[in-house]
Amino acid sequence: MKKKLSLFKELFTDYPNIAILHINNSLELINNTLEEIKVQNNGNIKYIPFIDENSAKLKATAREFEYVVLGDILSYCSNQEMILKLMYKALENSGNIIILEKISNDNKYEILELLENIGFQAPNCIELFDDFHIFTAKKMHHWDNGL
Repeated sequence: MKKKLSLFKELFTDYPNIAILHINNSLELINNTLEEIKVQNNGNIKYIPFIDENSAKLKATAREFEYVVLGDILSYCSNQEMILKLMYKALENSGNIIILEKISNDNKYEILELLENIGFQAPNCIELFDDFHIFTAKKMHHWDNGL
């Protein structure tokens, strides 16, 4: 597992004062790795525990985070598109979204399509962990939705 978490850590680029948003549905798998990234970059992580869809409806400032990490929450949200649009707004231009979803949810292609429809670029699914898909995508300035 240590090697897999090390590979997961490589999804993050070093940014001084990195700002990460982590909305988490009791998925503790990556918490220590995120803390390592925070310390290494003298950054901060805003943790939001996922209780229901309302807990993911944040009132973030536009372009507040370099990374948004969603830990097994999308399949519990009836309006996934709205949640992802909020995350898009919260990301810096050229910021990244990382989504962990249980493989058993069988929603790989739906999430990839949602990411693309919202305006995220280069949506991708990585099969690194045994029980979770990792989706990655990038917000590119002046591509699609802009903001």
